[in-house]
Amino acid sequence: MKNTRVVKARSTGVAAHRSRFNRKGVSARSAGFYMTDQSGMIAVASDSLAKILHYDNKEEVMGLNIAEKLYETKSDRGEFLKKLAQEGHIDGYPVKMVRKDGTRVVLSARSTLLCDENGEPVGVEGILEEVAAEMPAVKSGERHIPDLEPLDHSAAVNFDGSIKEALTGLYNYQYFMNSLDTEIRRVERIFHPTCLMMIDLDNFAAFNEKNGREQGDQLLKIVASLLKKSLRTSDIVCRQSQDQFLALLSETTRDEALALAKTLKDAVQSALADKNITCSIGLSRFIIGMTVQEFFLQANLGLYMAKEAGKNEACLYG
Repeated sequence: MKNTRVVKARSTGVAAHRSRFNRKGVSARSAGFYMTDQSGMIAVASDSLAKILHYDNKEEVMGLNIAEKLYETKSDRGEFLKKLAQEGHIDGYPVKMVRKDGTRVVLSARSTLLCDENGEPVGVEGILEEVAAEMPAVKSGERHIPDLEPLDHSAAVNFDGSIKEALTGLYNYQYFMNSLDTEIRRVERIFHPTCLMMIDLDNFAAFNEKNGREQGDQLLKIVASLLKKSLRTSDIVCRQSQDQFLALLSETTRDEALALAKTLKDAVQSALADKNITCSIGLSRFIIGMTVQEFFLQANLGLYMAKEAGKNEACLYG
């Protein structure tokens, strides 16, 4: 990213910036700081920012996707990212947001693009300050965020390309692990339920050998689409290896995770019945004090149980 002033971290991921950023002070009562990851999910926020946006506390703000939940339109977010990608740092940039209660507010953004040691973007940090009086409230049900991409969205595309794989459009493994790190920190702080889902396709190797790589890739795209449809937009889904996928389910109990897994495996079985492809799913729930390795191991054990039960099953270990 030439001619761009960026903040670099010694390791990838928004979490690498956390300690430095938390030392920053915000003197004005009408200003608050924030940090997002590549997808726009708020990883760090101050109570003062929550107050500006009429949320009860910063925990309510963290985990929200800033483009989906706070910006008045996605195109505004796209323009913001475009300018930030060009300059690396912006000061006094006006952003229009919608508060929790539906009222609108204009904020002034002082923001910096966060990049890893290779210059790749990993997020955004900054301070948002209220600069305009509250605009009329949006009537119930009238808040509109268009699904169309902004006309000039090169900045958003660049961000997207750094966190997703080309074949399936799912998040890449590095982004998944960064998100997992952030999620575990949240769990340890506010004690909310989180589960991990490990999905493995049954009979994929035989299908690939019989039909060739090109058809195998097309099948993986179909599975990726089914994952997106069956799981929730808040779930982080990645392809871990050729025919194995991971899903991080935040704010999800073990019963809810099992219900989601059943919905997913039934969707795969129905859509790919003519190809003799099903999926086996292993699940684990995060318990305070558990390591990442233990979290993965229990999901892997659940997957083993599902395979041993005859495949096309979903099992939770622990």
